[in-house]
Amino acid sequence: MPIPGDLLTTAMAVMPHTDVSRALDVALGLDMDILSLDVYLNGEIFSAYAGGIRKFLDRGGIIVWGIVSANVEPFEQENIDTLEKRLINLWDVLDSKGIDREFLLSRSLISPATRCLVNPDGEATVETAFNVVNNLSARLREKYRLM
Repeated sequence: MPIPGDLLTTAMAVMPHTDVSRALDVALGLDMDILSLDVYLNGEIFSAYAGGIRKFLDRGGIIVWGIVSANVEPFEQENIDTLEKRLINLWDVLDSKGIDREFLLSRSLISPATRCLVNPDGEATVETAFNVVNNLSARLREKYRLM
């Protein structure tokens, strides 16, 4: 059964989390425009596939970097500085593998890594996670002088 629309929401939920290459092939094969990934948990795995990422970006794809966990336990262990560092480290790896950072950022969005509504605090952590996403996005836009 094909994945509906142009959005592959968290490729890791569709395929085994170690099969990023296949996830990218599926995204390319289905002519998807957006690939949304939980890079909070899977960033190192994802960064190992620079060739597939480059192909996806070159044909106009957009990557949604799910960097802010909305699950209580991991959320409480992070702050905007540590999340920024995680994401920049991931971008550094991709840049070192030949994916120009400016080009990568022009094809990027940031989102929560997870959308957990079964937290003990109900939706409070999820709402705070979205605020962190907004603040992190603003910080990165300023840092990289993005519109």
